[in-house]
Amino acid sequence: MTGFIDVHTHLHDSRIIENAADIVRRAQDAGVETIGTCATMEENFRITAQLSEEFSCVVPFFGIHPWFLDTLSPNWAKNLGQWLEQIHAGVGEAGLDFMDKGADRDQQVKVFKTHLSLACDLKRPINIHVRKAWDAIVKILKHHGPLASGGVIHSYSGSADLVPVLEKFNLHISFSGSVTRPNAKKVGLALNAVSLDRIVFETDTPDIVPQFILDAYPGETPLNEPANVPEIVRVAAERRNMDFQTLAGHGYENSLHLLDSVLGKRESAG
Repeated sequence: MTGFIDVHTHLHDSRIIENAADIVRRAQDAGVETIGTCATMEENFRITAQLSEEFSCVVPFFGIHPWFLDTLSPNWAKNLGQWLEQIHAGVGEAGLDFMDKGADRDQQVKVFKTHLSLACDLKRPINIHVRKAWDAIVKILKHHGPLASGGVIHSYSGSADLVPVLEKFNLHISFSGSVTRPNAKKVGLALNAVSLDRIVFETDTPDIVPQFILDAYPGETPLNEPANVPEIVRVAAERRNMDFQTLAGHGYENSLHLLDSVLGKRESAG
C-alpha cells in the first residue's frame, strides 16, 4: 500500500491550530506520511517552525502570501532569509494573485522574485500560489529559468495547455479538493494533461474542502485536513481513468522528489 504526502497545508491557521495534534494523528492513521505546512506572513513563521519541531512528519515552508503584503516589515527579505538559513524549510507560500484588480501587481512581482531567488540560492523547493496571473508567472519563469530545487503550483487552476510549459521549469502541479467538484471541468482537463512524473496532491487545509466532505455535512461549514488526501487522489484517479494505487504511487514518489532537498537535510540534522 502506497503512502501519501500532502504538499500544501496551513496548520498554523487559527481555526485549527489547537487541534494540530489530532489532525496530524488522523492524517497518519489515513496513511499520510508527510505534511507540508506553509506560513503566509512573518508573524506565523515561528508557529510554523514549532509545528515542524513538534511533529516529525511536518515539513515547514516560510513565505509571504500575496494576499498579505501589507504585513511586510521593512526587513522582511532579510528576516525570511534568516529563517530559511536556520530551519530546513521550503519557500512559500508565495506567488501572484491578480483576482483583486486593486492589488499592487508590481509589488507582488517584486516580492515573488525575491522568494524565487532565495529558493534557488538556498536550493529549496518553492510552494507557489497563482490566480489570474498566469502570463505574469510564465514571463518571470522564462527570465529566471528552471528552478534549481524545483517547486509546485499549488491547487492548480490554470489551463491544460499551460501545464507542459510550467513543467519545463522544474515545477510539479498539485491538485486539491477542487478536483472533487463534479462541475470542475477546467481542473479535470488540466488533471489529465499533467505528466505522471509531475503530479502531486494537497488539501490546502483548512480550506478547499472536498466535495465528499461537503456532501457528508450538508448545511455546515466543515474544515479540511490532510487525512482527506487519499480520497482526493481516489477521485483524481477516477477522473484520469486510471488505477488508484498507480496514481497514488506516482503522487507519493513525485512528492518525495519535490521535498527531497528539505527532507534530506532534516533527516541528517536529526
